[in-house]
Amino acid sequence: MTTASFQDAIQALISKQEEIKLVKKMQKDLENDVPMQLEELMLQIKDLKKQAKDLKDEYIKLLLEENAEYVEHRESVQALKEEIAEAKLALFTEAAKLSREHGELDQTVVVEGLTHRLQTQSEVQVYLNGRVVK
Repeated sequence: MTTASFQDAIQALISKQEEIKLVKKMQKDLENDVPMQLEELMLQIKDLKKQAKDLKDEYIKLLLEENAEYVEHRESVQALKEEIAEAKLALFTEAAKLSREHGELDQTVVVEGLTHRLQTQSEVQVYLNGRVVK
């Protein structure tokens, strides 16, 4: 592809992106023009959700203050999350090392009677002005 064809492709992309922004804005304007009854219901729902969240927060606070078992479970969950993060890091490190040595991986291993497939691939992404073009 030449520089001119890149420019044409980028220009076409930019014009379509601006066109979709305009169409989405017009669509949003139509969606926001709701009847009064619907608007009142939406406000009531919002208020109820806030009340439910406040009650739940109060309940969790009460659990934290009065239930030692709950606190232990929360601490266990946090410790397990940290251990999972470390295990993932070890897996990623090992996969990266093997990928450097052997290229892309596609291996199947059996752990505790279950088959697991490990795959690695080098992914190509196109960036335009620092943003991924999807």
